[in-house]
Amino acid sequence: MREYKQLLLANKAWATELLEEKTDFFQRQTVGQKPDFLWIGCSDSRVTPEQMTMTPPGGMF
Repeated sequence: MREYKQLLLANKAWATELLEEKTDFFQRQTVGQKPDFLWIGCSDSRVTPEQMTMTPPGGMF
């Protein structure tokens, strides 16, 4: 399978799993960002700031 197809399938699986846990997740994302914190860090993508701080998506900018 081509890499981009695998990427799309993985994204769809992620979205489906997320919606099972939080049915309004994507609807809440349309409201806009109002982060409580500004994170200044490096661009190392191995671990995101949200993972390191256990912050929900949109909680930091």
